[in-house]
Amino acid sequence: MRVVVCLLASLAIFIACLGGWWFYWPVWQAEARVKSRLSEPGTASLSGVFYNKKTGTACGYVSAQDPSGAPAGKTHFILLPDGELRLDPKDPIQGNTVQQLESLRKHADYLALVYARCQRG
Repeated sequence: MRVVVCLLASLAIFIACLGGWWFYWPVWQAEARVKSRLSEPGTASLSGVFYNKKTGTACGYVSAQDPSGAPAGKTHFILLPDGELRLDPKDPIQGNTVQQLESLRKHADYLALVYARCQRG
């Protein structure tokens, strides 16, 4: 009887570990890929990272330092399936009308990518 209980407990633990790996492995891979594409990967901290299995895209927030050592703040990111890293454009909307429209276009393009790729569920 003890052997059966031990086998069932071992099987349950194995299935739990396998399930954890299946859910979190893509997130760990995405975090490593994002850090490898930053200029200061040692100072980066990621939060809210999730992986969309339908689109093959990882989304979340990254906080890192500039190459000068100054904190860059928290920025939203999208890691596309081909490995391209897109960061939320921080361009201020200023200048003449053409410059403002160009800045707005960059923000709109990024938001369209977020809505197309970063939906949970």
